[in-house]
Amino acid sequence: MNLEFTLARMDRILEDYLDAADRQERNRKPNELFGLKFGPSDDPLHDRFAQEMAALLSDFASEKPDSAALRPVLEKLLRAAKENPEPKSAYWMLVAVQGLSRELIPSLSREDAAALLKDYEKTWPRHTRLPVQDDVLKALKKAAK
Repeated sequence: MNLEFTLARMDRILEDYLDAADRQERNRKPNELFGLKFGPSDDPLHDRFAQEMAALLSDFASEKPDSAALRPVLEKLLRAAKENPEPKSAYWMLVAVQGLSRELIPSLSREDAAALLKDYEKTWPRHTRLPVQDDVLKALKKAAK
């Protein structure tokens, strides 16, 4: 699996997921708004997305890519939530899957880690970060040292 294939597959997984989540949001019933039934965030499509992304990243990592190949993959993963804030049910999963980057970050060069760190801190200010994002930030700082 090469970089171009991985990036194209990531795009496809993201696109399919966002389309499905958007369809789900549009088709939900009024009683789902009040938590009386399973809502959009409870749908198994979110777990499938996370599993597909984890499998793709695991396959990519198994090839021992160099830092130059890892950086664009991580950039895409770490920016996906900011670039796709709607639907909200998908946004939160896009934030959660950022945690998948923790296993790849140690393979970055110091320079690439520092560049990603700078971008990540700018994209995700401290007051907006969730615990998984704090973990990603710690991993980036460690790799940039």
